[in-house]
Amino acid sequence: MKKTFPVNINGKVFYIDEDAYELLLNYLDQLQSAFPDSEGKEIVTDIESRISELFDERISAGANAIVYADVNNVIEIMGKPSDISDNESDEPARPETTETRSQSAAEPESPKSEVKIEKHIYRNLDNKMLGGVLGGIATYLDWDVNILRILYTLLAVITQVWPLTILYLIAWMIIPPANTPRRILEMRGMPVTVDTIGQNVLSSTPPPYNGSVIKDNSNIMTSFFSIIGKFVMGFFGLAGVCGALVSTGFFLFFLIALIAFTCFGSITLIGEFDYNVIRSTYSYAPIIASAAYMCFAMCFIIPSLALAWASASVIFNAKGAPKTTIFFALAMEIIVVVATVVLMIFWNEIQCHDFRAL
Repeated sequence: MKKTFPVNINGKVFYIDEDAYELLLNYLDQLQSAFPDSEGKEIVTDIESRISELFDERISAGANAIVYADVNNVIEIMGKPSDISDNESDEPARPETTETRSQSAAEPESPKSEVKIEKHIYRNLDNKMLGGVLGGIATYLDWDVNILRILYTLLAVITQVWPLTILYLIAWMIIPPANTPRRILEMRGMPVTVDTIGQNVLSSTPPPYNGSVIKDNSNIMTSFFSIIGKFVMGFFGLAGVCGALVSTGFFLFFLIALIAFTCFGSITLIGEFDYNVIRSTYSYAPIIASAAYMCFAMCFIIPSLALAWASASVIFNAKGAPKTTIFFALAMEIIVVVATVVLMIFWNEIQCHDFRAL
């Protein structure tokens, strides 16, 4: 039989078992480390107050003591310190002095000082009818969700329902839910600070765990589609890896063929793939052909790697590619596609010239 301890949280005493006590104590210690300043202590106090309310509702529902599952559920509701603290900057905050206060008061704020917050798309669990996909999209676009639902219904009828239904299910699988304070604020395009945490998250936390094995049907459906979505993205990721390997193999083959011709004058490798190189009278035909096929292979390498990376990000909840990487990959893809088209046209003209010469 587990030991229970009386714990005072925000002026209320709760009996909590040993495992739950250790988990709660560790969570509160992490919160105090995440919010060390005076303003942060107010947020910790607000969080403790909300924890007390959730525990009180649990006791009112008939529980004799707070158990491990109750504390774990509260942590999921409130969010981990990494989800609710603004700790992305590595530079420590400097204490405010009289001099800095006077300087900040003397210096007027300029439009360069305005911070532009980038929105992230999540499924909106506070405004949902099924999975929160349309609610999340409406929040991201600053649209009225009812108008978006009407448009979706009309398009579904026009397209015979099933295409948009499949699209909705795929979106449900791959778009993460706004189920933490940080995600809720990012979905709304708000900065993740102690102020916004206190004002916009703690006041809208969902009801506590009621002790039953099954919480609600929406959570079951969300978990089901999350699992199916990971399998689907795993398939796409595997296809991307295979595509990248095959394309890289073709690229290396033509690279070796180009090196063989440039260094040793051999056209055996490229000739095995394209016999027109052997019978061509143009001295640079092997170079043009090899370069064209190398660029053609690269056209598939970049999208395959992007698909594999995106799938891994969804499956393992990893951070997606940075914007600079995306723009660089997109620019490279455009350059490679243009180069492929130009080289293929040039190689086709050489073959036509050889054919007319015959």
